[in-house]
Amino acid sequence: MTKKWRYAALSLAVSVGLMALLIKQVEPGQLAAVYRGIYVPALLAYLGLMLAGSVLRALRYKWFLRPTEIGWGPILLTTFIRNSLVDLLPARLGSLSFIYILNRRLGYTFELASSAFILAFVFDFLTLSPFVVVAVLAVGFGTTAVSSGPLLGVAIAFFLVIALLLRNLVPVLGFAARFLDRAGRVFRVSDRAWMRTARDKLGSTRETLGWVVQRHEFWPTFVLSLIIRLLKYMALFVLLFALLRSRGFAFDLSNFWKCVLGLTGAELTSALPVKGLAGFGTWESAWALTLGFLGFDAQTAILSGIGVHLVTNLAEYSLGIGSLLVLLVPFLRERRRRREGNAR
Repeated sequence: MTKKWRYAALSLAVSVGLMALLIKQVEPGQLAAVYRGIYVPALLAYLGLMLAGSVLRALRYKWFLRPTEIGWGPILLTTFIRNSLVDLLPARLGSLSFIYILNRRLGYTFELASSAFILAFVFDFLTLSPFVVVAVLAVGFGTTAVSSGPLLGVAIAFFLVIALLLRNLVPVLGFAARFLDRAGRVFRVSDRAWMRTARDKLGSTRETLGWVVQRHEFWPTFVLSLIIRLLKYMALFVLLFALLRSRGFAFDLSNFWKCVLGLTGAELTSALPVKGLAGFGTWESAWALTLGFLGFDAQTAILSGIGVHLVTNLAEYSLGIGSLLVLLVPFLRERRRRREGNAR
C-alpha cells in the first residue's frame, strides 16, 4: 500500500471512529429532527452571508494581483474552488488549489499567484486573534470552564507573531531559500531538476512578493480581512441558529461570541497533520469540546457540530464542483477541437 493510500485509510479510520463516538452520545433520530426543524429564513441568510464573504475574499485577491487585471468571473470561480478544498487536506493544503487554478488554468504567473496566496494566508491568520480576544472578553472571565487569562495571552502572542511575520515576509522567504539550498546539499539532491525548479520558483516568488508588499496598503487590507472573517462568523452563527432554533437556541450576542470560540477551536484542527476525511470527526469533536467548555449540554454541542459541518460542506462543495465544471468547459472544448483536427 502506497503512502497516499495509507494516509487515506488512516483519515477514514479517524473520521469513522470519532463520528461513531459522537453519534453514540445523541439519541436516535435527533439529528434528523434538527434538519426537519431547520429555520429556512435563517438558512437563506446563511447562504447570503457566505456568498458575500466569498465576494469580498475575491475582491481581496484582486487587490493582491494588481496591477495585473483579472475579471470577476474567473476570480470568483477560483475563490469558490479554494473555499471547497481548503479543509479537504491536512494543514490547509487544499488552499494551494488557488495557485494551481490561477497558474495552470487561467494563465497567471506562478510567482504572482503564490504572492497573492501567501498574503491572503497571512492576513487570514492575522485577523483570528482580534476576534478571539473580543470573544473571551464578551463571554466573560470565570463564567465558563475556559481559562480566559491564558487564552487571552496566547491570542495576543499569536497576533504579534503573525504581525512580525507579515512585516518580514520577504526575509522569511529568503531564509527558506537558503534552508532549501542547504538541505539539497545535505541530501545530495541539489542537481536534481525538481530541486532546481523549486529553488528558482522560490527565488522569483520572493522577488514578486517584495514588489507586491512594497506597493500594497496594509490598513485597507487588514480592515477588509476583518470584515471577511466577521461575515464568516456571522454566517455560521446564523446557520447554527437555523439548526437549533427548534431546541430553544437564542439569537443573542452572548451565543454569537460563544460560537466564535467554538469555531476557532474547530478550525484549529485543520492544521493537524492527520485528521478525518474532509475534516469529518476532528472538526465536530473540537467544536463539541469547545462548546462543552462554554456551558452547552453535550447533545446540543454534538448535534450543532455535525449539523453545521454537513450544511457548510454541502454548500461549499456544490459551489466548488460547479466552478470546476465551468473552468473545465473551455479546456474540454479545446481538447475536442484538437482531436477533430488530428482526425482530419
